[in-house]
Amino acid sequence: MHEYYFANYRLLVDDAISSSDRMDYLAGFSQVMPATHTFTIHMGDEALLDHKFSEATTFPIVCTTDSFNIHDTQNSWAFVSLMNEKSARYNIKHVLMCARDYSEMTLYISRQPYFYEKKKEWRMPWIPMSSAIRAACEAGMTMRDGMPLHAALVEKDGYGVVFLGPSGMGKSTQAKLWVEHQGADFIIGDRPGLRRIDGQWIGFGMPWDGKDNIKQQKQVPIRALISLEQAPENSIRRLTKQEAMMVLLNQVMMPMWDDAAMALLTPLMGQLATEIPFYHLKNLPNREATDLTRKTICET
Repeated sequence: MHEYYFANYRLLVDDAISSSDRMDYLAGFSQVMPATHTFTIHMGDEALLDHKFSEATTFPIVCTTDSFNIHDTQNSWAFVSLMNEKSARYNIKHVLMCARDYSEMTLYISRQPYFYEKKKEWRMPWIPMSSAIRAACEAGMTMRDGMPLHAALVEKDGYGVVFLGPSGMGKSTQAKLWVEHQGADFIIGDRPGLRRIDGQWIGFGMPWDGKDNIKQQKQVPIRALISLEQAPENSIRRLTKQEAMMVLLNQVMMPMWDDAAMALLTPLMGQLATEIPFYHLKNLPNREATDLTRKTICET
């Protein structure tokens, strides 16, 4: 088994999975951290793939994404690839079977080369770490005092600042401006993890990231969360708890298919909205926005 660590969780991965060059999402996350919970991923018998696929699809679909459906088999969760033209460009037929609490996962996947028509070349199937496994691990976080965010995270002088907002609102831009003008360290460009540990909110880099591919295995205490809005001038204001909850409802990656996980996540979001300052920053992509934000959160 190979060991990886994120957000004070340990991820154990079979050698058979780890040997794939498509598991590079985990690169850089092998430094041992104090782990409170463990997730384990096994490679299932490829000969069982068709049976597992057919069996899983007889159960109700509880969630649909661009690349897989989630089926509730009553005893487990089944993440089943869609096998449509779009998803087939990036992976081959697979089924990820998860325990109800996501602690144990077994991946059944074809390991036979396939012909990629668009490029006229043969390819090996890739392990869908960025989709099904990521979703399962993130759902498991919500049952273990954690939450993944659609956000960017920077560290400055030992504290963390989280930038939240819809795609295209400037999260990575503001994070990069903090690096340029405030001397900050860019920890992760998308999907940081937050956990409340010993009464303190900690932000973590995670093994997966979006378009920027910026991610570090680092952790930092959170000082503030900043909701972003592009505007013709810079201004910032403190949000109420109710406003902060509305931001979180739109930016936390929620396992909506899992009532048990959601029951734990909702009060955790309420604690975050109560205990950590939230701000709304109307901004231009310039140094003045970073100066205004830093001055405001440091005076709180």
